[in-house]
Amino acid sequence: MTDPQVDLLSWNRFITRNLVVVPELVGKTNEFQFEKSQVRIELPTEDKLTESRDDDSALEISSYKMKNGRKIPVAIAVRSVDVLVHINERVSLPEEALNHRPNPIDLLSEEQQKLLDKLATTHGDVASRAFDLWINTLRWKSSNGAIGRPEVHGSESGWTTYLLNKATKQRFWAAPHSLTLTIYEPITLSEWHEVEKSLQLGQKPPVYIDLMFDGIEQFKLGDLQRSVVDLAVACESYMRARVMQNLPSGLTDVVLKYIDEAPIRRVLDNLFKETLSDKQNRRLQSIRSTLHQLFNARNDILHSGHKEDLTSADCKKYIEATKKLIAIR
Repeated sequence: MTDPQVDLLSWNRFITRNLVVVPELVGKTNEFQFEKSQVRIELPTEDKLTESRDDDSALEISSYKMKNGRKIPVAIAVRSVDVLVHINERVSLPEEALNHRPNPIDLLSEEQQKLLDKLATTHGDVASRAFDLWINTLRWKSSNGAIGRPEVHGSESGWTTYLLNKATKQRFWAAPHSLTLTIYEPITLSEWHEVEKSLQLGQKPPVYIDLMFDGIEQFKLGDLQRSVVDLAVACESYMRARVMQNLPSGLTDVVLKYIDEAPIRRVLDNLFKETLSDKQNRRLQSIRSTLHQLFNARNDILHSGHKEDLTSADCKKYIEATKKLIAIR
């Protein structure tokens, strides 16, 4: 008797740090074509919702309001999502193997096992790349570069600084201990639909968006020099892309190459401003000097390997200028 032909899906679960959504998005999906496969991203369903975080919680109430003595969720933290990939290949498998615990090797031939291992590995890789595209698009459309970022832990133990009696080593004073709590705006229904629309159209986040978010995250990690480099490249990439998109047709390759390789200060002060309206130029003028300072700092770092006088205040200023520049669209 011939084994029946079976359609298969691959399933993976991915961690989604710093992802907060409105309650209406619980259980929603994004579906799109990716690398010749149909992919579905699934948010956890309402039955996975808890009021306090534990190791197994997929959804947690992030904020709420009280109504008639009941907690009404306002924002929900999403701890993980499932990614399903349609496998474009039908496989002959015994029906008993499909209703058995995973990996029923006693019911499958060696050839079938090798085929299933290959399909699982291949489509697991597809799921990982599809998830990366989805999470990057989510950052782009929500303007929140923290979504999905891995957790980085320093060497701090959580203990504060104590003062001790040198003779007895007795602790008698503890320094104030402060905690930083970051609250993220929840992803809205319209942003969710924008993400799916972009994915279905095959759009990818512009590289300058990723670089801007990288610069912001490096600042949070305390790597000011890396932050400056990423922010400067983000600004340069954005301005060059806009200039190239607004060039008249019919230019020779030599002219295009010359424009593309023009020094960034010439692009900023001449070519880029020509692509802007009067209102946009006024906005550019308000950050122009800061952008020059950013490029100066980037050059110092890349040419000498270090910038001695770089401060957090400088980086905060460069981050705001980068955001304002890229917002000129």
